[in-house]
Amino acid sequence: MRDILAIDVGTTNFKMGVFNNDLDQKIEVNRNYSINLHDQVQADIEPGKWWCAFEDAVDEIKELLPAIGVISLSVTTPGLVAMDKNGAALNPAILFLDGRSHKQAKEIRDIIGDDYFLHETCNLPVSGGSSLCSILWIKENFPDVWRETEKFGHCNTYMVKQLTGEWAIDQTTTSITGLYNTARDDLTWNKKILSAAGLPISKLPPLFRSHLRVANILPEIASRYGFQRDTAVLAGGNDAVLAALSGGLTQSGDISNVHGTCDIVSVCVDQPIFSPSFNLRCHALPGKWMTFFVLNTGGKALEWFHSVFCSELSPECFYNEYVPSVLERFLSAPDINLLDEMIPVYTPYLQGSRYSTDMLTASFTGLNLQTNRDDMLLALIKGNLQYLRDNLMEVGQLVKFGRKISTTGGAARIRGFLEAKRRWIGDYDYTFQDQSSLKGAAILGQWHLIGSTP
Repeated sequence: MRDILAIDVGTTNFKMGVFNNDLDQKIEVNRNYSINLHDQVQADIEPGKWWCAFEDAVDEIKELLPAIGVISLSVTTPGLVAMDKNGAALNPAILFLDGRSHKQAKEIRDIIGDDYFLHETCNLPVSGGSSLCSILWIKENFPDVWRETEKFGHCNTYMVKQLTGEWAIDQTTTSITGLYNTARDDLTWNKKILSAAGLPISKLPPLFRSHLRVANILPEIASRYGFQRDTAVLAGGNDAVLAALSGGLTQSGDISNVHGTCDIVSVCVDQPIFSPSFNLRCHALPGKWMTFFVLNTGGKALEWFHSVFCSELSPECFYNEYVPSVLERFLSAPDINLLDEMIPVYTPYLQGSRYSTDMLTASFTGLNLQTNRDDMLLALIKGNLQYLRDNLMEVGQLVKFGRKISTTGGAARIRGFLEAKRRWIGDYDYTFQDQSSLKGAAILGQWHLIGSTP
């Protein structure tokens, strides 16, 4: 049995790992790249950075490539890219943090109606988080790009096209676009919305299940890097969905909480549910969906706090010493309830919100002359966690779930952080579990190799 090459194209980090068919990892390599933030409104990245990271990473593990039987992708989404007929990017990929298309979001919602969007696509179009709005923004502002676009796709569309020459996109990445029939999850685009948007279906790629083979790798790519010519390339899926899959989020009521660049709370459900205040993604497992609630700046907010309030500290000192010390002093205080009431209020919209067509901003209130940076840090952490708490309370009214929350991500490793979650999210059973988008992609590859559909 041949090996699996799993690729995780993250927001700012590219990972590549080789796994055997038992999911034992043989090697992992990482590459970093930067995204573009324009006037704190637009957030995008040149897709060429993804391909350059791929080329650089495969060069490091070239001796393992002849044994690869399947390539599987985990990708940041949306990451909307307009591509010409050869798959060349015509624009920087528009990321989930983007805030340029609020106008287009409002306009298409007025035309279609929120009820229709929610019942059919299970998601309301918003700037950044919905590719529909980004496509409409391109159509309005860059008509030349619109005319030249052969296909609009996501990061996996771009990468699969480079690897195979074929077009593809999967259900986990399309399900919050505002264009996919998420409630039915039947690999169809919504024709009513396409018509209202003036978007020909020919400009969208064919739909594939995440675990299905799109095509074999191109012969010239195989020869250039040392792959076998019959190496299969899968459609792949959304990074958060695959991370949750790797952590065992497979049964209705399972809860996952990821603390990365953004914070994500997901609940596995076996029927589509919807709300204006959270997303619903299709799971990699057929017949399953995932509620998907995103705080755009979870870990990113801590990075911002470090750069603004603690710039004299190294990142290691900030995350390993300063933040734990502030949390531990607060959590061990005998008068913790009184201290909690005195913490300033932080509104967590440093990079807007996926759930509003307005350009929301963050704020601190309740400051006085005694307020110091420790108080500001506690306010930021508390505000972020209570934002996640409110989502869980809403989902809990729609679906029954248990008391266990599987937690992962960089912030979850900070001393005292899980105890802070217990205080400000709720008294759940928090367990730290190494979830991995990379391993989730490898699981898709395993399904292909053993010929077993989930």
